[in-house]
Amino acid sequence: MKRLYVLYDPNCGLCTRIRFWLVRQPAFIAIHPIPLGSPQAARLFPALPQSGKSGELVVIGDNGGVYFGDHAWIMCLYALREYRATAKRLSSPKLQPLAREAFTFISRYRHSISRWLGMMPESEMLILLKGVITPWCVS
Repeated sequence: MKRLYVLYDPNCGLCTRIRFWLVRQPAFIAIHPIPLGSPQAARLFPALPQSGKSGELVVIGDNGGVYFGDHAWIMCLYALREYRATAKRLSSPKLQPLAREAFTFISRYRHSISRWLGMMPESEMLILLKGVITPWCVS
């Protein structure tokens, strides 16, 4: 496997923050984030429901593997150089139930967590970045 497609919720500040964090990490497997429900997601994965399950992360490997929920989170960590060992530990029989509970909790309350931490969805972040970057680019 050389590439993972990570379908994330662009309307969630936490999801957007994690998306930007993921692509900045050194990786064994390239990570390509795609907003769930976007034209790109529909074009690449027409068989996948574009609404997705409520709050569930979806990861698709270029080898055809499809991962949901806690398995998707663990695959993202597995792709990263600094977190592969953590992914292996979280997928062990003793820790996987705890990982499942943690990832389910985070997914279920991701919008509340975003508001509590002041994290903006992708659309708001891009508007803010345009406002900050544009004046400095014009000289």
